[in-house]
Amino acid sequence: MKTFGVLAFAIAGVGAARAADLPTTKPAPAPPPVNCFASFWTWLDSTPADCPVSYAGFTVFGTLDWGMGYESNGADYNAAYTNNVANIITKQSNGAKWVQTPNGLGQSVVGVNMKEPIGYGWSLIGTWEMGFNPYYGYLADAERSMVQNNGKPLSLQNANGDSSRTGQWDNGQGFIGVSNKTYGTLTVGRVNTLSLDGLIDYDPMSTAYAFSPFGFTGSFAGFGDTEAARANTAVKYRVDFMNFRGAGLVQWGGYNQGNATTGMYQGQIGADFANVFGGVLSLDGIGSYSKDTVLPSTFTGTCALIKNGPFAGQTGCSDGVPMFYSNTDLKATLSNNTGFLLLARYKWGPATLYGGYGWIKQANPSDDYLNGFKTIGGWSVPATIPSTIPGAATLFPTQWTIDNAYTINRIAPYFWFGAKYAINSQLDVTGTFYYLSQNDYSTSLCTGTGIHTNSSSCSGSEDFLSFLIDYRPVKRVDLYAGVMLSNVYGGLASGFQQVQTINPTAGLRVKF
Repeated sequence: MKTFGVLAFAIAGVGAARAADLPTTKPAPAPPPVNCFASFWTWLDSTPADCPVSYAGFTVFGTLDWGMGYESNGADYNAAYTNNVANIITKQSNGAKWVQTPNGLGQSVVGVNMKEPIGYGWSLIGTWEMGFNPYYGYLADAERSMVQNNGKPLSLQNANGDSSRTGQWDNGQGFIGVSNKTYGTLTVGRVNTLSLDGLIDYDPMSTAYAFSPFGFTGSFAGFGDTEAARANTAVKYRVDFMNFRGAGLVQWGGYNQGNATTGMYQGQIGADFANVFGGVLSLDGIGSYSKDTVLPSTFTGTCALIKNGPFAGQTGCSDGVPMFYSNTDLKATLSNNTGFLLLARYKWGPATLYGGYGWIKQANPSDDYLNGFKTIGGWSVPATIPSTIPGAATLFPTQWTIDNAYTINRIAPYFWFGAKYAINSQLDVTGTFYYLSQNDYSTSLCTGTGIHTNSSSCSGSEDFLSFLIDYRPVKRVDLYAGVMLSNVYGGLASGFQQVQTINPTAGLRVKF
């Protein structure tokens, strides 16, 4: 009897233990996946990565960025210009203006990404991207904005300037390549340079057109010339190893292949360091050299038909436009550009600190191209007519391709620092200061000050101070407002009508 009682007690204990292991209530079923295309609102509150428009390895993407702004000294709107307005102080800036200000946070684009696994950890990848005006649908075409202002005095010019986006169907990027997590990524075609990628990553404003000089002009990424921010026929390679990374870029071909240079070489090395005083420190260094780099410019003056002499029937202009002139022609200054970037970023909780130093050297080009050539986008730099031809020195004095601007090298160091703070997951505030200076590389004596300096090759500087609030009510939408103050001094102000502008801007950006 005693034995039976012990056995019964043991069986009861085992049953109780098993019962304790069983759930007392039925667990709730996993929630069904959210259909981000169920409504327009659910689509807006998803990210492009969470809810892509994809088929068979291809994903369509795009950005629309609309805005309005005020410029204490500005230039009239130009629908063809990449920036459309003068977000910073430029030669055309003169007088207060309310203007449409699209692309405040960045270029409006449409494009396609491709990623298709091909086995053994490798994928075939590719990207096509085209920038456009979100109000009118025109392709971003900086050089068209320049030729539209040919022959006009500054007081009558609207916003215009050079860019690597000059009306090409792939004015952003257009490449194909392969990728592997271990062996890296190799791409071939039209690509961002390593320096442009570096500035995007380490600029607190992410190169926003309305709030960063790095966005407004590619001359920082191009080490003096904005067209060199992208290469049209290039090989680009990136690889990561542990917390380190490296990259290289080589551009072959020249102007006939749609490039802004006849050769470019860049290298990069960097690393991320975790747990540095509780945060993550990122460092990168980038070096660059480009040959015969192009900087187009407009001409001023009036044109008339020549009635007599050896050039009768041709077009002559007050500043020497050559025969057979057409409105697709631009001047060009060529240079060999050398430079480097030192980049730093430190993220600690909701705060991210940024800083960097860049150094630019421009020297006379290796080749003169006095017989003319085509620039990117198909625009033309005409041949310079030899002064030995009778009457040419008087009627056509313009040297269309300038190959002697940097007999004394131009040296232009620049730096920046700033911070971004995430107040919450939907609201960021950012502030940044930028500064650039240049040496006196004029071959003649510099006189005057500011806008009265006698040459743009005299020593000078420029600075920029910007502030931005970015609110994301839903994941695909940015509502933003900010202001940028820009000043120009000394030789860099030569030929300007004004030396300062304050540009507040507000806008809406939608990503798909």
